[in-house]
Amino acid sequence: MTGICGLIGREVDDLESKAENLLSLMRNRGTTSRTFSRSLPSGEKIVLGVCNFAGTQSFADQTVPLALDGVFFRDDAGSNNAGPAGPSRLIRTPGAFAFLTLIQDQLIAGRDIVGQKPLYFGQTRDDVAALASLQSPLLSIGIREPEPVPPGKVIRTTARGYETLNDYSLKRPQEESILEPDATRTLDKLFTEAVGRIVPRGSGIAFSGGLDSALVAYVTKRLCLEPELISVGLKGQQELGHAEKTAKSFGLHVDISELSSSDILDSLPDVVQIIETTDPVIVGISVPIYFACQKAREMGLRYIAAGQLSDELFGGYGKFEEVALRDGTENLGREMFDSVIAASVKDFDPGDKLAVAAGLELCCPFAYLPLVDYALKLPSSLRVNLTNGKLIRKYILRRLAAHMSLPESVANRPKKAVQYSSGVQKVLLKEAKRRGTSLGKMLESFTR
Repeated sequence: MTGICGLIGREVDDLESKAENLLSLMRNRGTTSRTFSRSLPSGEKIVLGVCNFAGTQSFADQTVPLALDGVFFRDDAGSNNAGPAGPSRLIRTPGAFAFLTLIQDQLIAGRDIVGQKPLYFGQTRDDVAALASLQSPLLSIGIREPEPVPPGKVIRTTARGYETLNDYSLKRPQEESILEPDATRTLDKLFTEAVGRIVPRGSGIAFSGGLDSALVAYVTKRLCLEPELISVGLKGQQELGHAEKTAKSFGLHVDISELSSSDILDSLPDVVQIIETTDPVIVGISVPIYFACQKAREMGLRYIAAGQLSDELFGGYGKFEEVALRDGTENLGREMFDSVIAASVKDFDPGDKLAVAAGLELCCPFAYLPLVDYALKLPSSLRVNLTNGKLIRKYILRRLAAHMSLPESVANRPKKAVQYSSGVQKVLLKEAKRRGTSLGKMLESFTR
């Protein structure tokens, strides 16, 4: 849980004060802060800033100043905050991170290849360029439209903008001829490796009993990681009973939070402020995550695991079914790859912000880079299977669940988006109708 910022501009622009302002507006990412500055021969200055809760990173102890938000996943099945030297080597390391550093009087920035940690860039009218973990602090210093730093790219920031130094972003690979049994065995190995390296012992799991969260829960149990399952939803939702039954079949207990309509509606101002968007789809998905994170905090947990990126990688969304039925698998691989790229903004940014605001770190084993690389090479027909007119989304994940002997009620359970399975979307739409407005306009009212 860390907030980072960096600025470059003229000496007279009082960049230290701007950095302190940025850090003060990221208090939910850390209440203790420190800055580092360097004056350049050109008359410009660079300032780095970091805030966190666990004892601020000390720039004085670093040969090369580094502001880091996130972790790297090491080969010894652990995670470590200390990354390998050099931005280009660092960014290719499996992990969830964003960083800012100063190399040869240049402000260098980057994010992990999947884009699991937020980092934004923008410029003021007086030629100050700034980066920060959140958008709203950048708005406060006069940056009108902060944009995300592209995942997987090492960029050099100047007062005039930024340029790409190295591009390690995801590229769509050629699909390979991989047979179903081989794919199932390899996915078992990679997913088990992912959970072991990403999910710490005693973590919470946002658990619906659906395919993705069930796989995470089952493998954490198999690895003896003592997970704490958390399920949230509108009181009376059938999914809560399914979650409890599935957890019991794994020999695990699930903590269930039943929400009222008032609970959901009362959370909207906080949710919209935290995730920094009023997009109805993103808000609908974020509300259940918000309550799961709040419950995890009440339980004294430090980490919460979730199934982010599974739907994008393995064809879980309804739109993939439409593409498959219309075009066969011809355009399906492209559609799924584009969704993986978009997940940084739509899934990881809001998920990370919600977790960090609750004092947690979000753990996403499906975003483990070796697993992502392998899944993208799978034939589209193994991810969305169309045989004799029958279509099965997330086909190979369902085969993996069967291979692991998960209950048929999990392996063959139809995909249902969290905003619907939790009952949140029904509440939001009903309230918007009561107010005589659209859902989008109702959500925008919480930003005023």
